[in-house]
Amino acid sequence: MPGPTPLPPPLDAVPFHIREAAKLNVPPARLRRSDLGLPFRGVRAPRPVVTTEDRCLAYLPLMRKHQWFSHSTAAILWGMWLPSRVQRDSAIHVSSAWPAREPRMGGVVGHRVAANSVSLAVLRGMPVLSPPDCWTSLSSELSMDELVIAGDSLLRRQAPLATLKDLSEARARHGKRRGAGLLARAFPLLRARTDSAREVALRLLLVRSGLPEPVVNYSIRDAVGEMFGDLAYPEWFVLVEYDGRHHLTDEQAAEDILRYERLAAAGWTVVRVVNAHFRDPEQIVLRVARALADAGWRPPRSKLHLLR
Repeated sequence: MPGPTPLPPPLDAVPFHIREAAKLNVPPARLRRSDLGLPFRGVRAPRPVVTTEDRCLAYLPLMRKHQWFSHSTAAILWGMWLPSRVQRDSAIHVSSAWPAREPRMGGVVGHRVAANSVSLAVLRGMPVLSPPDCWTSLSSELSMDELVIAGDSLLRRQAPLATLKDLSEARARHGKRRGAGLLARAFPLLRARTDSAREVALRLLLVRSGLPEPVVNYSIRDAVGEMFGDLAYPEWFVLVEYDGRHHLTDEQAAEDILRYERLAAAGWTVVRVVNAHFRDPEQIVLRVARALADAGWRPPRSKLHLLR
């Protein structure tokens, strides 16, 4: 049995509306063939639609000039650090500028907002909510810690997408809309120069447990050169390091051995934390508290239990 007739360019490469196919004289029967995906009503896709970006590209033929990708969808497109439940969500968020109605169809979560209340950007040809406004919109979807982690991802050490000033201005634009209270509590907890979501979660755990706040990505110099410590207590020469999966590779492990030898020679005590340790957060806090106490830190009377 012969295969389906090839589609004419550009329909053979990108998702398209069936009206585009009609203009190019593609028979309706061809649009019903099983090699084409049906991501949204009226749209056909010549390639599998798997990722969030795939779904956004598939929605573009339906998008009007007053619409943009928003909320967690925009956050995923920007590469923000989000919980897995959000990243797994197959629905995409699309906002419309008031008074236009929000989109209503399967696979789409529609929103309607005042156009002057947000700033927009174009990312890889797609209209999206800007990173700062994207962060404020997440206050309706995320918990406190998740919101701090998402905000820190915009302020990260490598290729940051926003500044604290940007996020403060976005908060002002958000006003008293849903999530304003959560944003007010999360904003003072944001810190720049982080490298991973787990680093942020670790910092929040330590501070919430009553330990002093560590310095994020502290610069340490020795005779060899400069090193950066994930979470540092310079006063006590204690360093808390989160080792992600990439630290398990032979190359990275070899680098880590030499780096920790340098830190030890410079007088630093290193507390290493891996993902499995988060199953027992109290043990993480206890290990760090003991390292600080050994270096001379004395907790307030109300926190003496940290050393038991």
